[in-house]
Amino acid sequence: MIIIEDNFLSEKSFRGLQDYCKQEFRIERAGAGDQWKEFLVLDTPPDIQSQLWLEDHEIIFSFIRKAHAGFDTDPRIHSDGIIMNKYVDVASVLYINENEGVSRNGTAFYDHAFFGEKLPKDVKPELYNDVLKDSNVTELWQQTDKVYAKPNRLLSYPANYFHAKFPAKIETGERIVLVTFYSEING
Repeated sequence: MIIIEDNFLSEKSFRGLQDYCKQEFRIERAGAGDQWKEFLVLDTPPDIQSQLWLEDHEIIFSFIRKAHAGFDTDPRIHSDGIIMNKYVDVASVLYINENEGVSRNGTAFYDHAFFGEKLPKDVKPELYNDVLKDSNVTELWQQTDKVYAKPNRLLSYPANYFHAKFPAKIETGERIVLVTFYSEING
């Protein structure tokens, strides 16, 4: 189930997070198998991470990601079912950038030609890596839904749903999001 929560952080916390994101981002490589990609990232501040708590879940990984014209421009439709060699149950995106001066953006959800809306929760790493090879083959995907970015909007969804940022190419400004992956405790 896709859940949207506006005004997720207090105004003070959110403004502090936006200020934190004014620093220089570093380039990190992430991926699996032969499907690697570069991202502009920052660590999630501890005071913000503590507010990302989700009942009966633990945070596997959390980071802030930035995309802009000329960087991070692939569609890269994917599922987040396995992160850092761990099965993930829930993923969330907290939209940080202001809407003004930024290409309209958000998160789109897709059906895969073979798997439908999601990968099985217990997908084997080899199959997961094979599906990542399809991430930029747009003929294999049908967009089913999209959620538009709004400052301080938290989007949560099952991590095995297929999704991608949209549009693939940010033409104006910077798209900045805080991404978090959760695993069920005793799940």
